Amino acid sequence: MDVWPLPRITFRDLKTINETRPTALITHPAAWAGVNGRFQLPILIQAEPNRDDKDFFEYLAANLPSQAEVIYAVGEGLTIDAAKLVASRNHKPLIIVPTAMSSDAPFTWTASVRESNHTTDVVTGPAQEVVIDLNVLQAAPPAQRAAGIVDVLSIVTALRDWAYADQKGQTTPETRMVQWATGIGASLAAQAIKSAAAMGKGDIDALHTLVDLLCMTVKLDSQLGHRRVSQGLEHLFANAVKADSSVSHAERVGPGILLASALYGKDCTSMRAAMEAAGVRLNQLKHEDIRGAFNTLPDFARQVNAPYSMINDLQSNSDELIQAQNKSTLLGS
Repeated sequence: MDVWPLPRITFRDLKTINETRPTALITHPAAWAGVNGRFQLPILIQAEPNRDDKDFFEYLAANLPSQAEVIYAVGEGLTIDAAKLVASRNHKPLIIVPTAMSSDAPFTWTASVRESNHTTDVVTGPAQEVVIDLNVLQAAPPAQRAAGIVDVLSIVTALRDWAYADQKGQTTPETRMVQWATGIGASLAAQAIKSAAAMGKGDIDALHTLVDLLCMTVKLDSQLGHRRVSQGLEHLFANAVKADSSVSHAERVGPGILLASALYGKDCTSMRAAMEAAGVRLNQLKHEDIRGAFNTLPDFARQVNAPYSMINDLQSNSDELIQAQNKSTLLGS
């Protein structure tokens, strides 16, 4: 089992970046437009990926100019995943400059890539450094600024999945349930709920807290050697749902949290309130896409060999799945 470290994380004004190495910049036009006046890079080549499939990421990696000495990822989501794979394939250092704290992607040791009809995690190792300018995060669009809270709140539903698997004797020696880890995870989620409103308002201290909570979540996963503490049915649903590329990671995982909570018979009110307070938009998925993904989630779970949870004991289009959708209130009252 590998225990991956976090990247070096520096909290500083972007104007303190003084890069001299020939740079390959991977970014998004809107993200780069928002920060390129704050610091300068000796850009050798610039890519703005708009696809998340593995073949495209591999193409970018294969066509990196040999003169590039460092990779910079400026932005979030797809930008970071592409940069991780490009840097890993070429054995180049990676510097990530997030423009919003919309997921745990800056801190993980994997890149999310799409193969066939689902997303898989490719081990890349962590970035060398993540440079966080809290003023940049504060200025991010409200729907993106603190949307990464979903990757902390997902601990609540993931722990239910893990406990269910443990009760059914469906964990392995490597993924057996350990109480110290569940206690730490639960405390991280509780702090996220407590701080959600301040995060959504762009409070600097609260945004720092969000970074800390995401880092602690990722570190806990790494220490355990699996992601059962932080990822469960909510992330499985986010992977399964077919939606326009404009629907973000958080806008998929957030509804997944509500659906998973409802499936376990838990009240969704506090989780919904926390996500909405943090700025997460829970209404971006089409109703037919929610139904299509959730009603067939048992089949999808078996297809991708997802970690064991209640979904493994259900059949697609079952009454339990339909009732959970109604209880989640995602489809209207």
